[in-house]
Amino acid sequence: MLQLTPWPEHFSASIRVPGDKSITHRGILMSALANGVMELTDWLDAADTRASLGLVQAIGVEVLEDRPGLLRLKRSGELREPLGPIDCGNSGTTMRLGAGLLNGVAGLSVLIGDESLSRRPMARVADPLRELGGVIFTRSSGTAPLAIVGGRLRGGHVRLAIASAQVKSACLLAGLTAEEPVSVRELLATRDHTERMIHAMGGQITVRGLEATVQPGRLEAIAFSVPGDPSSAAFWAAMAALRPGRRVVIEKVLLSPARTGFFRVLANAGATVELVEEGTVPESWGHIVVTGNTLKAVQIDAQDVPAMVDEVPLVALLATQAQGMSEIRGAEELRVKESDRIRVTTHILETFGAAVQERPDGWRIEGATPLTGGMVEAAQDHRMAMLAAVASTVTTGPVSLSGEESVAISYPEFFRQFLAVKGA
Repeated sequence: MLQLTPWPEHFSASIRVPGDKSITHRGILMSALANGVMELTDWLDAADTRASLGLVQAIGVEVLEDRPGLLRLKRSGELREPLGPIDCGNSGTTMRLGAGLLNGVAGLSVLIGDESLSRRPMARVADPLRELGGVIFTRSSGTAPLAIVGGRLRGGHVRLAIASAQVKSACLLAGLTAEEPVSVRELLATRDHTERMIHAMGGQITVRGLEATVQPGRLEAIAFSVPGDPSSAAFWAAMAALRPGRRVVIEKVLLSPARTGFFRVLANAGATVELVEEGTVPESWGHIVVTGNTLKAVQIDAQDVPAMVDEVPLVALLATQAQGMSEIRGAEELRVKESDRIRVTTHILETFGAAVQERPDGWRIEGATPLTGGMVEAAQDHRMAMLAAVASTVTTGPVSLSGEESVAISYPEFFRQFLAVKGA
């Protein structure tokens, strides 16, 4: 159990966050579809991305170099049927995108996960892959393990019933090894890392509005530097925004509009936010400066969520310190993440004394309310552990946090940096 004591009202810090998780996953997984050597500098080395690395190794990708800051991968000949089940750990991205990738591998592939991942919905990815001709099985509950008989995907057109970049990406990756092109129409616009990566690697892909179409074919490996993860940066930005006079500079962060919704919400709530572009490969990146001011209530609904789905619980925390009544709607997807993030966020904030009304798809939160501290559990969820830590920077009393080790999933160095900034 980690003991977190109250922070000073003001601080200033410059932070570098780990490489973007979404881009790292895709770089690793798409090495299996590429000619040549895939080289990822500043990649995120964490439990989730290691799961994707294990998957591609199981089907014939060779690791040429694996050291801090550098990963070099090369497909060795034809992809092969894995010798046994592939363990995705806690990584929903590995399992869902992997399901699409493995449709192009002849033979039987089985994807398993830990207890948490085995409860998460997988019919949402199995159903559209079946529509495209894939042969894929789940438990009767629509959950893992997944069994995939590869090499049979026909292709065609599919409309997604939910807004999910993971499901869209699974279909597009499957399309690269299908017999015919694959077109995917989304319900709402979601993050487009897969489309951009396919294009950067020489694939034939067109995007018109909410529909993306990919042509079958091999990709060409590329070398690139992975910018910092905006979902990780959001925790530092929230720390700064929670109190007037705090300031944080977050260096070399991905600035894709599909991923910066949280920073737009911060600005609307009254924080001073600067996004300064410094480069565009593989996507727009630069630094972010956030300075805290007095916060005002926010209104979030379904169209806002895809660009900030992992950061929505942070918006709930900010709402406890904002003047007025905030409402967050359209975030029901949070209930099927690593934990039920709506329920766990409610528990953490209520334990600290916030005025929170939980709803099926979000919250109604009255602010500003002093937070007192207390004892909370992260529910084996990395983002809930970091949420509690950010909240502890404005509590009047200490916070006792269990489950802090879960940050290894996406941000292994978080608490080391957190304590270093406090002590600065």
